[in-house]
Amino acid sequence: MSRARRILDWLDERAGIYALWDHAANEPVPGGARLSYVFGSVLVYLFMQQVVLGIVLASYYSPSATDAWASVAYLQDQVRAGWFLRGLHSHGASAMVVVMVLHVGQVAWFGAYRKPRELNWWTGLAMGGLVLAFALTGYLLPWDQKGYWATQVATGIMGSVPGGEPLRILLQGGHEYGNLTVTRFFAVHVFVLPILLVLLLVAHVALFRRHGVTPPASLSDEELARTDRFIPHQIFYDVLAMAVCGGVLVGWTVHTHGAELFAPAQPASNFPARPEWYFLPLFQLLKYFEGPLVLVGTVVIPGAVGVFLFALPFLDRAQSRRPRERMPVLAGMGALLAGTIALGVAAKVEDAGDEAFQKALAEAEAEAERARELARDGVLPEGGEAVFRNDPAYAARILYGERCAGCHGKYMEGGDEAPALEDFGSRAWLTRFVRNPKAPEFFGNTDHDTMDPYPPEDLPDDQLAAVVEYIVSTMGDEIDPPADPALAARGKALWEDELECNSCHEIEPGAEGDGPNLYGHGTVAWIAGLIRNPAAPAYFGEEAEMPAFGEKLSDDEILSLARLVAGSRRAAAAAGAPAPVDE
Repeated sequence: MSRARRILDWLDERAGIYALWDHAANEPVPGGARLSYVFGSVLVYLFMQQVVLGIVLASYYSPSATDAWASVAYLQDQVRAGWFLRGLHSHGASAMVVVMVLHVGQVAWFGAYRKPRELNWWTGLAMGGLVLAFALTGYLLPWDQKGYWATQVATGIMGSVPGGEPLRILLQGGHEYGNLTVTRFFAVHVFVLPILLVLLLVAHVALFRRHGVTPPASLSDEELARTDRFIPHQIFYDVLAMAVCGGVLVGWTVHTHGAELFAPAQPASNFPARPEWYFLPLFQLLKYFEGPLVLVGTVVIPGAVGVFLFALPFLDRAQSRRPRERMPVLAGMGALLAGTIALGVAAKVEDAGDEAFQKALAEAEAEAERARELARDGVLPEGGEAVFRNDPAYAARILYGERCAGCHGKYMEGGDEAPALEDFGSRAWLTRFVRNPKAPEFFGNTDHDTMDPYPPEDLPDDQLAAVVEYIVSTMGDEIDPPADPALAARGKALWEDELECNSCHEIEPGAEGDGPNLYGHGTVAWIAGLIRNPAAPAYFGEEAEMPAFGEKLSDDEILSLARLVAGSRRAAAAAGAPAPVDE
């Protein structure tokens, strides 16, 4: 007798493993093994994969508001294959939702919820709810912008339901999101939900083994008489489906290079919040019910769906499981699925056509890329947004918020006392300024006495373009694309001979005039000089309304502000839109 056989015999004598194997292997499959039975097994496989991956991820994760994002960023960008493991876990959650819907559809089509399998159906629905709860609680754990704000949407919906506010406060650890929110979501995600799901899974499998497989109603008596064993017949299809599912997940994870990770959560930001795709239908539904009708979207319709699914075994009064005899019930299931898909698609289409949303999303993605790049140099103990302190421009943004935002606007959009600075000094900015310097984005909201507008009838577009090109030609390599010499030469001739702009504005180094000297206008040096002393003869002289900061700020601080303002032009040129500045 081989050593392996002796070990097995020893185990059998104490644990009865041979009987367990026979019980599993000899489970009858009426009508023969088939692919339509694989969904339950695939869900079990996905759950086990999620558990294993979750344990690996938890070994790197720090469940606190200060450390959560930094720990995920470290795993994502610095641990070998960390991006793959996290991506596989994230996409695995989506796969569970998809396979769950397929499984529910297969059970409904076969009529496997009918007597005596009602408990199978109800435990399955409960597990489906837990799968969504897993997705919701796991989504917040990275504590990034998307997870933070998307979960705010979900818990906001919870709080709007009658009796839901205490549950929302309990789950998030208070009235506002904070450290307790992370720890409670983590505890629910890794302890409470797995225990509940395992208990329901054991009950579900026990009920399934008691009642057996529900074969298609279309099988004849002769076909039903054929019975395969679970092993090796049905398990072949199950393993094949698991392999296909696993292969698709791996391929998708590699294709997307893991899961998204946005910048650290910022409670004061205006992140374009959207829930994950499986909650988008509910998010879209709520758009159609506002004010007093909001309960229709949060309670009435979802509640009706829940009651319909729970009561399905009682609503189905057909004499057999044949689909054509159960069309009212199946039509209800089909309408529910079609409506859910339609709402999800509508949400995606609306977002795709929303320019403001797309712009905000692009800015958020750029911020995320920058935050992750900075995190490679380490994250300060304060965690979260402190990662931006690794950015040399961070101090400039803080300084701008303290010294400049009150007049020029938080996002350089201008205010009642100062013009807009976004895209400052670009061709587009100069063109708009010459056309109408009294516009609200320039000096229209201020007391500054500025030059008169130049409408197209006084200054055609082609001439204006040439004049602007002449101005930007003095910016050297700080203008992109570089100035066109021929167009700039034409603009110089117009400037000096026809328009006589030099009667007010000099455009030679060191020259003084009634208006600001525009040589190098918009460059870092020109902006720094303006910040230092706007009342200097080369700038606004006695007409200056802006205070001088030469004695209030150091040279390095002034230079950093000048680079920040000039940087908004370069960022706008790269992204096609002005770059916002944080407070």
